[in-house]
Formats: sequence, C-alpha cells, structure tokens
Amino acid sequence: ERLARAPYFAVDTETTSLNYRDARVVGVSFAIEPGQAAYVPFGHDYLDAPEQLSEATVLGALKPLLEDEQLVKLGQNLKYDANVLKNHGIELKGIGLDTMLESYVLNSVQTRHDMDSMAAFFLNHNTISFESIAGKGAKQLTFNQIPLEQAAPYAAEDADITLRLHHHLETALAA
Repeated sequence: ERLARAPYFAVDTETTSLNYRDARVVGVSFAIEPGQAAYVPFGHDYLDAPEQLSEATVLGALKPLLEDEQLVKLGQNLKYDANVLKNHGIELKGIGLDTMLESYVLNSVQTRHDMDSMAAFFLNHNTISFESIAGKGAKQLTFNQIPLEQAAPYAAEDADITLRLHHHLETALAA
C-alpha cells in the first residue's frame, strides 16, 4: 500500500545469478524514504532457513505494482532487474530513473558507475560488500544460500543507497 501511494520508489531484486537468463529472484527490496528500506525474502533455501512467504504470494502481490506504468520506479542497473523479472512473468514498467545512467550522464569518467563505487564517491558511504556476506571464489554462496540475518541488511541497503544516490544525482544533474 505504501509503494502504491509513493510518488516513486527504489526497487532492487536479489537473485541466484548475475546472468539474467539463468537468474531466479529470491527476494525484493524497496525504499521510499532515505534511511528506510525493506527486504521481502521468499527464496532463501539453505538448511534451517526460516519460513518465508511463498514466491507466488510475494510476486503475485508485487506484479500489479511493478507492471503499473504510472508508478515510477528507480533503480541501479534496472535493465538487469527488468530482465530477471521477465523470468517470473513480470514486465517491469514505469521505469523512471537509473542511478547508473544518472551517474554516467553527470560525468562518465568521474567514478565507476557500480553502486558501491558511487556510494563511496557521492555519499561517502561504504556499503556492505557482497563478498562479506557470501564469501568469494569457489566457495562463494549464491544469494538464496545466505542467512536472512545477513541478507536482509545487505538487500535493504541496496534499495536505500539507490534512493539516496538518486536524490544526490538528481540535484547535481539539475545544477
């Protein structure tokens, strides 16, 4: 209900793969106001994972919002999220702005345009790194294997930082 009433919101998917063709969504995060974000998990399937809402329940409730052209969505590399959501029969519409593109348009060579680099450069904020919760190399976990106690802050931060980056970049671009 809050998302439907918001003038816009940041959205981010957490998935099983960086390859959008193979990736399955395991949870979705949102932010409407800076400093406040939520992660809705449904696909964490590690041993002793807590009970979660079903994929059908979560994506069924979100599909009308994500497909509503009138509801403006913000994101970081939304092209990836849009492609992954297609794997679940959801056509992401109402794409407003993408922070990766905003950063590139502002200054293509000032910083790298991934969220972590932009957060450090524009917001002086060090984000939770994926490697810190998933490990690295051959033993790196996929997101569905990461305990919710670690996954939720990481995922929620992605949406929050995206929203905060948009606010910063929107002001800089207007100037």
